Amino acid sequence: MAHDFTVVLRGYDPSQVDKAFAEAQQAAASGSPAARAAARDTLANTTFEVVLRGYDRDQVSKAVAEAEWALAEDGESARHALMDVKFDVALRGYNRVPVDTVLAEARRALASDSEFSRAAARDALANITFDVALRGYDRGQVDKHVSRLLQALTKPR
Repeated sequence: MAHDFTVVLRGYDPSQVDKAFAEAQQAAASGSPAARAAARDTLANTTFEVVLRGYDRDQVSKAVAEAEWALAEDGESARHALMDVKFDVALRGYNRVPVDTVLAEARRALASDSEFSRAAARDALANITFDVALRGYDRGQVDKHVSRLLQALTKPR
């Protein structure tokens, strides 16, 4: 899980990110399912502070999603976590109705055994852009969840 993030003008605090990934790496090396689950939950709920000269936010978000998958006990527990997710409502976020519709289709494809529906859902998610609206879903949470769904749809069953 070694990462080499790009430093940008405004990004995530490097010390917080490095600490979170060090803990995740320790948990992965321990082999303990409880430690792995705790580290996965901690990563999923961690909010990094934005600072001057920090790590690129997109790179860190993608690495967090990858680390969560790597820490999953098995594919089924990770897949189950994708099926039941709630997003915070933000003042300006993604329009809720299209997000719910697209994610429901992706979840149905994930639950199906059809490689064609999984590929179609993966392609649709990879090219999706949601409109921003008042009182919409938190954009960071939705983007993170879409990234996880894309990873799950890409992995063979």
